[in-house]
Amino acid sequence: MGPASPAAPLVFVGGAAVDWIARVGGFPEPDAKIRTTAPIEVQGGGNAANAATCAGRLGARVALISKVGADSNGNDLVSDLEKNGVDTSAILRQGRTPFTYILVDETSNTRTCIHTPSDAPMRPNELDATKALDTAIYGCLWKDHCSLDEACSPVCVFDGRITENALRVADAARELRDDALLIVEAERLRSHLEELLEKADIIVASKHYPFESTGEEHLGDALISMAFQYPRARAIVVTLGSRGAVALLRGNWATEQETTDEHPAANDVAASLDALQSKWQSSSSHEPANLRVPDVACIRWDDAAPLESRYSPNRGDASERDARRTASALEEGRRNAGADAPITSSSSQDNCGALPAESLALLACTACAGAKIVDTTGAGDAFIGALSAELASAVGASRSLSLGSTFWSSALRTCSVVAALKCGGVGARSALPRRKEVNDVFRD
Repeated sequence: MGPASPAAPLVFVGGAAVDWIARVGGFPEPDAKIRTTAPIEVQGGGNAANAATCAGRLGARVALISKVGADSNGNDLVSDLEKNGVDTSAILRQGRTPFTYILVDETSNTRTCIHTPSDAPMRPNELDATKALDTAIYGCLWKDHCSLDEACSPVCVFDGRITENALRVADAARELRDDALLIVEAERLRSHLEELLEKADIIVASKHYPFESTGEEHLGDALISMAFQYPRARAIVVTLGSRGAVALLRGNWATEQETTDEHPAANDVAASLDALQSKWQSSSSHEPANLRVPDVACIRWDDAAPLESRYSPNRGDASERDARRTASALEEGRRNAGADAPITSSSSQDNCGALPAESLALLACTACAGAKIVDTTGAGDAFIGALSAELASAVGASRSLSLGSTFWSSALRTCSVVAALKCGGVGARSALPRRKEVNDVFRD
């Protein structure tokens, strides 16, 4: 038997920043004066940079396309990334490095972020997307692994920022290889994000985004609306914090999954998701002392029914959904009053034409029981970094986008473990695990 195929090159595109982290006993009242409970820590931050660092620590071949300042903070950021196995050849340097103040509330185990952007953010057309992607794929860290005689099929991960340049990188990746795998994070509504999501093979959304972008009241209905809105996406993953994560798969990715429930509780995704989550609640009364590998349940619909038949029967009036969607877009627009382009909400599913019937699978993964929660900053970035590393390994080994029957359940478990381990330390990066630490959890 020959040597195993190397993992696909993993390229992250998005933000990098410096985090100033202050731990406090409780979030201060207005006009109050409080003291930190520990010395202030300075760490690398930024969604894409955090996720790239996570993937690098897990052993993936990683590069980052981003922009940081030509200052000492930028120097420190680049140095830290390289120490964690991230190729930085495609990072632009100019101006002041963006930074974020983070207050970690030790009572509620929550964090509050105050971000200051760069004075020289990456502008449209500033990045030569083809050159940057080429530099990232064939960076110096990978010369021993890649051959320029055959173009690599990259896995590209976009954090939903610098969207206009991200769109150009996405197009360059698809021009390089038709089978390039594009993963897009949907954290909150942003300018041009919808255009990027339309190119995605996999969407990873925050727990708020499906509701804000669709106006739906139930996560199951929101998943179906997102499937209508983004027909290319074969997987829509939603991270739910302490409630774990869910994934909706479609087409051959759905039919390849092993099921734990041969008879779905209902035709609609919302009722089936409620049934799965109620099982979790009834079985989680005892919390083990040590971190436990999470459970994954999978329901599959093989009858290839039209998507509209998977909505809950009581999803409500379309005008109410439009009103909720519009309100979310307006609120996000107020938060980003200085943005170059206005925020728009996703177009209504009710105005979309029907898609062909297709198979669906719903996977639900619990959060890790027994996790020590010190700080949740960057838990979502850790989840995306781990998922990207798992996908790059699978795509590199199979040389295709067909993922086997156990891939998604295994990947969701790994992502949950990585995110839980990250929460055991302060900041987005201090507790990001190495591959051995993750493997040790699965062996226990």
